[in-house]
Amino acid sequence: MENERFFKALSRQRNPTHELKTQFNRMVKREVYRSHAMLMDEEAVCNKMWFIVKGSAMAYVVNNGKKVPYWFWNEGEIMVPIHSFFKQVPLGGYIQVMERCTMLSITYQAVRTLIEKFPDFNFLLMDLMEDSHHSAEQRICSLTAHEPCERYELLLKESTFIARKAPVEAIAFYIGVSRKTLNRIRMKR
Repeated sequence: MENERFFKALSRQRNPTHELKTQFNRMVKREVYRSHAMLMDEEAVCNKMWFIVKGSAMAYVVNNGKKVPYWFWNEGEIMVPIHSFFKQVPLGGYIQVMERCTMLSITYQAVRTLIEKFPDFNFLLMDLMEDSHHSAEQRICSLTAHEPCERYELLLKESTFIARKAPVEAIAFYIGVSRKTLNRIRMKR
């Protein structure tokens, strides 16, 4: 059942073959991580693509000793640092779960095998990369085109799990404001 959710999140409206789905399911592994477990550090090369069954995670860099998040993932989402995974280069940041997480994973080598055996699998990966790119563009637009209070309102509207699960300081960095400014914005609501 969990594998089905992972494959469905990856394939969306496309209708891949039964053989591809069967092979994919054989390659998926279940993993459980304790709260605040570190999945990757800045020098690690991403060797897995995950599907978050339960829980949430964030990617961040460290600037002046503080965690500055740049991406969040919630349950029901595919978690993959695109550049590190597909180019097999160091992440340059960190990935940490924010709470106890149950995830499904597939390795880079398994993905390469699926690409070789099932060329249509490339379309699923292309959709995933396009969605990731679109999300990044939306985030840049939000940071450059909206006032801080609007960025916070967008966060509440589009990514409520971040407001519920992430530390206040992480939320402030994520929307590009100081913690004091975020507190003022929250008090005005």
